[in-house]
Amino acid sequence: MRQQWVNTAAAAISLALLAGCSSQPTTADLMRGQAEEAKAVAKVRDQLADNWESGKSLVAAGEKQIVSGENLVNNGESNIAKGQALIDKGNGQIKKGKARIASGNKQVSKGRQMVDESLESYRKSFPENSVTPPKSNLPLR
Repeated sequence: MRQQWVNTAAAAISLALLAGCSSQPTTADLMRGQAEEAKAVAKVRDQLADNWESGKSLVAAGEKQIVSGENLVNNGESNIAKGQALIDKGNGQIKKGKARIASGNKQVSKGRQMVDESLESYRKSFPENSVTPPKSNLPLR
């Protein structure tokens, strides 16, 4: 925009110098000078109007991107919260599962010990009776 004003000023100075070199500017010279100045002003105004329209379009596009970006951020935060809740739930299930495994291992160990002690005690108490333990789903040592 500044360059256009410089061009307009240069054109006006050129006209003034040309007019100053001659004796007196004619009415036609003055009319031409005013026409050139009007053209330069009109060109600047057109450029300003074009810039205004381009700016309005950029503002509208930018506002749409802002809304879209805010939606993405909100969705992302929601997904993170859901993911964190799932992580917390999963960690709780893992903890509970490990506790059950530990409890189950203790029960298996205690059960095997009881089976072994029972069988040994039975054999000592009743040596004349042969006992073969029944087959079960529990593995015996």
